[in-house]
Amino acid sequence: MPVITINGPIGCGSVTIGQMVAEQMGLSFVDRLVFTEASRIIGTPVGTLIAKEQRVDRFRDRLGRFVQTMLERSAMSGVSGEPYFGRGIENLPPETYMDLTGESGVGGKVDDKTFIDAMTQVVTDIHKKGDAVIIGRGANQILADASQTLHVGLLAPLEVRVETLMSREHFERDEAEIHVIELERAREDFVKKFWKVHPNDPQHYHMILNMGKMSPKTAAEVIVHAAGDLL
Repeated sequence: MPVITINGPIGCGSVTIGQMVAEQMGLSFVDRLVFTEASRIIGTPVGTLIAKEQRVDRFRDRLGRFVQTMLERSAMSGVSGEPYFGRGIENLPPETYMDLTGESGVGGKVDDKTFIDAMTQVVTDIHKKGDAVIIGRGANQILADASQTLHVGLLAPLEVRVETLMSREHFERDEAEIHVIELERAREDFVKKFWKVHPNDPQHYHMILNMGKMSPKTAAEVIVHAAGDLL
């Protein structure tokens, strides 16, 4: 009953690689579903939890044109692999998402303990069921000492991540660069706040893959091979 966690900055290909690994190993793929389950436990809108993880100051001031462009490019269209979200919704600034869904201000803020307790419960329950690939959400920290679990970190140079977003979401270069930098800062703040570690610290992973040096297909094959040896 293996569980694989994959964590990395936006633009590293965590979702693509995770889906490949899940398909090759016959595992469930879990990404934003963690938020939907945690929101059900807490009884708060999903957007509130997204804001808790991805809160970045000055999003409105600095990304006004970016948000408008993003919406015009159908960030909410398409079909995701999980219910509730459409393709691209994870990349929306959280304040904008809550405004779109009418959730801004609903249910109030979620305190840190309630938030992390709910996230921990969801991730722990997924681990108990086994046979899953979990993307991000601090899952490698929550399951740090869990058995039958492989923790994989991804890294890539800024330019590679920017090029990925330009290709995947059709952003202009300045839009993609702002997005990559701001969300990585939010990711670092999130992990440091709740676990007092840096998200790219290698001691919290079984291995770290440099996505500036390999394709998603190769990375997926490496992870599958490692899982076969270690789990």
